[in-house]
Amino acid sequence: MIVQNSAEYFQKCPRNKKSIASCCLPEVDFQKMMRKRMLPTRFFQSVLLLKNVKRAGWVSKVRVNNPESVADHTYSMCAMCMVLSDMLRLDTQRVMKMVILHDLAESITGDYIPGEISKKQKLLQEKKAINSILYCLPTDIRLDYKKIWQEYISNKTDIARFVHRMDKLEMMLQAKLYAKQGYSHKLLAQFFNSADKYLSINKYDFMNLQALINTI
Repeated sequence: MIVQNSAEYFQKCPRNKKSIASCCLPEVDFQKMMRKRMLPTRFFQSVLLLKNVKRAGWVSKVRVNNPESVADHTYSMCAMCMVLSDMLRLDTQRVMKMVILHDLAESITGDYIPGEISKKQKLLQEKKAINSILYCLPTDIRLDYKKIWQEYISNKTDIARFVHRMDKLEMMLQAKLYAKQGYSHKLLAQFFNSADKYLSINKYDFMNLQALINTI
C-alpha cells in the first residue's frame, strides 16, 4: 500500500483507522508461545538481573563503594556505540544488538575478573548461560542473537572489533570518573593501562579511536 500522507493512510488502512499500531504491527500469538514455553519475559528477567551484577574489577581491585552494575556498563556502551557507529556509518542496529548481548550471560555466571578462572572454562560457562537465556525466544530470533553473540566472541569482524574497543573505552571513561570521585589513581592505573594497551593497537583502528582517546 503506497500513500502520500497520513490522511490517505488512514483512509486506505484496512483495519482500525484509529490505530496505527493495529494497521502496521504484526500480531504475536502469545498464547501459542506460552504453550511452547517460549515467552520473551524469561529473556527480560535475565536482562533485569544484570542490574544486580556488580562489575567485579571495581569491587576487588579499587574497592569502589556502590560500583556500577553490568547493566550500567552495557547502557553506557550502547549510548557511546550508537553515536560513533552512526558517525562511522556502521550497521548501528547490529552494533546495538551486539552490545546488549555481549555481557548478558553474566546475569547467570556473574562477572569474573581476568585470571579468576581459565578462558576456556569462562567461555564454556558463558555459552551454556547464553543458550539458556535465549532458549525462550522464537527460533529465528534466537539463532540471530546467538550468531551476533558468537560474532562478538570470535572478534574477527569490523563490528565485533569496534564493540570490543568500545568496551575498553567505556571502562577507561568509568575509571576517569572514579578518579574524579576521589578513588586511588594508583589502584585505577591498571584499568587505564589495560585500556590504553588494547586501544593503542592500530592494526584494526579503522575508526581512529586513538585520536578520540587523545582528546579525553
